[in-house]
Amino acid sequence: MLVHLFRVGIRGGPVPGRLLPPVCFQTFSAVRSSNGHHASYLLRAVAQLRSQLRAHLPQARPAPSQRPCAWRWLGGILLGPVVWTKCPRLGLVALCEAEEAPPTYSRPYVGESRFNWKLFWQFLRPHLLVLGVAIVLALGAALVNVQIPLLLGQLVEIVAKYTRDHVGSFLTESRNLSTHLLILYGVQGLLTFGYLVLLSRIGERMAVDMRRALFSNLLRQDIAFFDAKKTGQLVSRLTTDVQEFKSSFKLVISQGLRSCTQVAGCLVSLSMLSTRLTLLLMVATPMLMGVGTLMGSALRKLSRQCQEQVARATGVADEALGNVRTVRAFAMENREEERYGAELEESRCKAEELGRGIALFQGLSNIAFNCMVLGTLFIGGSLVAGQQLRGGDLMSFLVASQTVQRSLIH
Repeated sequence: MLVHLFRVGIRGGPVPGRLLPPVCFQTFSAVRSSNGHHASYLLRAVAQLRSQLRAHLPQARPAPSQRPCAWRWLGGILLGPVVWTKCPRLGLVALCEAEEAPPTYSRPYVGESRFNWKLFWQFLRPHLLVLGVAIVLALGAALVNVQIPLLLGQLVEIVAKYTRDHVGSFLTESRNLSTHLLILYGVQGLLTFGYLVLLSRIGERMAVDMRRALFSNLLRQDIAFFDAKKTGQLVSRLTTDVQEFKSSFKLVISQGLRSCTQVAGCLVSLSMLSTRLTLLLMVATPMLMGVGTLMGSALRKLSRQCQEQVARATGVADEALGNVRTVRAFAMENREEERYGAELEESRCKAEELGRGIALFQGLSNIAFNCMVLGTLFIGGSLVAGQQLRGGDLMSFLVASQTVQRSLIH
């Protein structure tokens, strides 16, 4: 292996007032042999360099007091160990290769968010009294709604009696029952109005508190947080997410409590009317509700994806409009239009898929519940024909069963 030691170029001499002829660049080399004697080759190269320099330098008279042998021995003693230790390294070769790391595909970990009950309690605690009144009104409206199917069945029984024979006065006999029904309708309407107003008040005030707390928290975040998040997504958290929570809260309180109360009350009423029909209803309804729950879960997941896609599209638009000077400076109008159009197209596809899913769910739900009504009429009609059930009781059972089905849907 050839190791280049140095190149020497001499333009002038050490003797003042006298110029030396120029010497071309010479290359002196030491060749590494197989026996590893590096020092001898290095010394041979130094001797060759010395002879070349001596041919061009003038011969100066040696001073009488100069002792070259002493200087040589001193230089050999000082430089010998260094040459002996450094020369073996002249034949070494460093191989530098870039070690390729195995490709890693990192996916952003998105943990499943858990509901913070402690924080929710902090927002709900100032409104506990109003919430308690709203819950009482909702339970009262549910209990009133349970009584209505029974009174409707009695009214249908009176109508059926006057269809068979025209003895007596229909208005006289049905006046008390009709008045009772009207009173129940009025009370149900007032109770529904009351708890909806209170829930709307609670929901709006909680939404204001949440938006204020979220906005205050966002203002105190680090700058790196805003570099990683788009402004449109943060604005969507302030608007869309809080609105979604408010709607869900009112739906849980109003529909949830009322539906649970209505299901419990109607099942008691149905068991008193006909045990056989009640058992049939309790077998068929959970099966249908299980399928509906699975479809509803898939639709809710798709709805969240649509909401996130809308937030991304909003972020792209907000970024482009907020930095419109930069966009104009680099003539990126078409590029931003393409980006926003792609996000809108993705949002449209997801929204259409959600619409098809909702349509399928509604269609299957209508078919299932209509089949249940038809089955109830068929079996109940056979019971009426066998004198095991009255026509008014069958009417009450139908209305109550539909109330149970609507409550389970909500």
